[in-house]
Amino acid sequence: MKIAIIRKKYIFHGGSERFSHSFIEKMAEAGNEIHIYSISWQTDAPHPNIIFHKVPAFTSISLLRDLSFTVSTYLMLKQQRRNLDIIQTHDKTLYQDIYRAGDGCHIAWLKQRWKRIGAAKKVSIVLNPYHWFVLILERMILKGHRFRKIIAISKMVKKEIVDFYGIAPSDIEVVYNGVDIDRYHPSNREKYRGEIRKRHGLTDMDFVVLFVGSGFERKGVRYLLKAVALIKDPVTVLVVGRGSATGIRKLASHQRVIFCGPREDSYKYYAAAEIFVFPTLYEPFGNVHLEALASGLPVITTRNSGASELIKDGEHGFVVSAPEDLGTIAGGIQDMIHNRDKLEAMKKNARQLAEQFTFESHIKAIKKIYDQL
Repeated sequence: MKIAIIRKKYIFHGGSERFSHSFIEKMAEAGNEIHIYSISWQTDAPHPNIIFHKVPAFTSISLLRDLSFTVSTYLMLKQQRRNLDIIQTHDKTLYQDIYRAGDGCHIAWLKQRWKRIGAAKKVSIVLNPYHWFVLILERMILKGHRFRKIIAISKMVKKEIVDFYGIAPSDIEVVYNGVDIDRYHPSNREKYRGEIRKRHGLTDMDFVVLFVGSGFERKGVRYLLKAVALIKDPVTVLVVGRGSATGIRKLASHQRVIFCGPREDSYKYYAAAEIFVFPTLYEPFGNVHLEALASGLPVITTRNSGASELIKDGEHGFVVSAPEDLGTIAGGIQDMIHNRDKLEAMKKNARQLAEQFTFESHIKAIKKIYDQL
C-alpha cells in the first residue's frame, strides 16, 4: 500500500513526534511504501520504504509557515493523488483521506487557557492572527468535511469534534496511541536508575517525581510545583522537556526541582522515578502517560487529558478533576511516599495496563480503517 503521511516537521524530541516516527517505521517494516510530506526531517538512515518529499514553506513566522504549508500540501497531494492509496495527515491540512486529530481541537485548548489567564493575555489571544488562522483552518477541515474519516486519539477529542463542529459520530474512529513496551519497561530501573540519579546528584533513597513534556504552561508544570510545595516529606521533581522556567522555578519552595531540558534519552528518566505526575490543562492524549505506565510508574493526571480515560483511579494512579486540585495531587504523591506496598501494587498494575496498548494493536486498528477506505 502507498501511504502519504503529512507532518510539518518530522522530528523525535516530543511524545507525539516519537509516536509518529515509530508508527511510520513500523508501517514501512510491514512492507508499505510510506511517503512523508514535510518541511524538514530528522533521520540518519531511513527505512528503504520511506520516501521524503520536501514541502516548500516560509518558516520565519508561524502564521506564514502554516499557511504556506497548507497551500503547498494541498497542491502537491492533489497532483499526486493517483499515485497514493491513502493520504493521512498528522497536522491541519486541506487535502486528506484521514484527518488524525492528534492535536485535539484548538478551540478546546483556547477555552481551557482562557479560564486561567488575565485580561492582558486574553487580549493577546484575541489579537493574535495565528489563533484565528488555526481556528478557521480547523473549521474548514471539519465543517467543510475535508476528510473521509477522522481518527480521534481519545474519546475526549471525539466528543469535542462532535460538540464544537457537529460532525457525525460515525465519521470518527477512536484509536488510542500505542507504546513501545520493550523500550519503556520496568527492567530499565536496573539499567538506568543509578545512572540518571547520579547525573543529577540524587541518592537511591530520594523520592523522585517525574514530569516529561514540552510546553510547560499547557502541561501544568506550575501546578505540579505548587502541589509538591504542600508536601512536608522531602520530594525531588525532575522536569524533562522544553519550556520556560521563568516565574515557576521557586513555586515548590522547600522541595528540590531539577529542570533537565529536552532529553533524547528520556526513556531512562522513567527508570529513575517512583511516580509520574502530569497535571495538564489540555492534552488530547499524551503519549508520556503510556510511556510512564509501560515503565511501571503510577500516573497522576487530570481529566483534561485523553489518556485519563485509561487510568482507573486508585489502581493505576490518580485522576484529578482539574490541575488546580493541588490538594488531591499532593495527597496522591504523599500516599505513595508512605504506602510503599500500595506503590508497588500500582507499579505492577501500570505495566499491565500499558501492555494492552502496543504498537501492534494500534497498527492493526489503523490498517482496518485503511482497508475500509
